[in-house]
Amino acid sequence: MKRITADLLAERGARCAQLDEFRARFPDGLDVETVTPDEVVGLHVVWMVHALLPAAAWEAFVETTAPARRAYEEAMAPAWKAYREATATAWEAYRQATATAWEASAEAESSAWEAFVEATAPAWRAYGEATAPAWKAYREAIARAAIAVFREYWQEEDGRAGP
Repeated sequence: MKRITADLLAERGARCAQLDEFRARFPDGLDVETVTPDEVVGLHVVWMVHALLPAAAWEAFVETTAPARRAYEEAMAPAWKAYREATATAWEAYRQATATAWEASAEAESSAWEAFVEATAPAWRAYGEATAPAWKAYREAIARAAIAVFREYWQEEDGRAGP
């Protein structure tokens, strides 16, 4: 059985949040042969491919995911532009309020940030709603590609991935 474990991820440099999420989903490890894309969506699969598999797998992953990445970037561009335009005034007000931060108190800086967050919240929500379908499609494509390259390139030498 081809299995990725939390211990292996830790050995390869996974951070605590990554390990916590992985352990929560796969307490006994992830079986590369039977895992489904839905099970890994949201995990740091890009990092896992890069850290655990040989260079050829990384190249295959990048090539396979390029169309999804381009589609995601194209879908995000109009929403990002709208967000930047909607928040430009709030950003300028925040910059002005914190321009002399060395003179301002921490309380004043915090207050300026809170005002910025409040002023930009509607634009941030609109951005999130506009980009949610593209983000979902991208994450699913990444998950499918990661599973495919793990199945093709995983080597079971002492339970470790290839070089």
